[in-house]
Amino acid sequence: MFKSILRNLHRYILWALLSAILWAWIFTLLFSAPADKKVVLYADLPYVERNELSIALEQDLPDGIRVVDTAAFDDMMFNQVEVLSGDLYLIPESHVEEYLASFAPIDRTAFPDAEFYEADGEAYGVLVHDGAGRSVGSQYVFYIPDERCWLFFNKDSKHLGAWNGSADDAAVSIAREFLTLE
Repeated sequence: MFKSILRNLHRYILWALLSAILWAWIFTLLFSAPADKKVVLYADLPYVERNELSIALEQDLPDGIRVVDTAAFDDMMFNQVEVLSGDLYLIPESHVEEYLASFAPIDRTAFPDAEFYEADGEAYGVLVHDGAGRSVGSQYVFYIPDERCWLFFNKDSKHLGAWNGSADDAAVSIAREFLTLE
């Protein structure tokens, strides 16, 4: 009997692997919120406390939003399409030009007293880490030392309201919430 089990071990492993993939897919379908019910923040940074940051940002959710997802770009290395469908982005200054065409110009009045990343006379990002000590959400986000980091908005986000003609401005509300984190 033991020889029979060993002889068929590859089949058992294959079935276990297929079962795990199937159940992971089922749980994703059951528990993941659709894009119009969630705001997604991606960080092009070395490390983000994903769960803790999501929980902190979910304290006061805008109407119609069920969840805030956060992830580092490295987590989505093989799924660039998903990264491009985010709502908010934390980008270090050295990478901004690479992504700038994907970001929406923002209304400066939405973030009074903020410092903005500007290009062609438009404000695109809000300073969240100045590289010299001032950091937003530093207990959740590990910024690159001595490099400024900015919060940007995806021009195709479903949650920018009047900025891009979308149905709600939940990403703007979540960004404001993020800017209050210490």
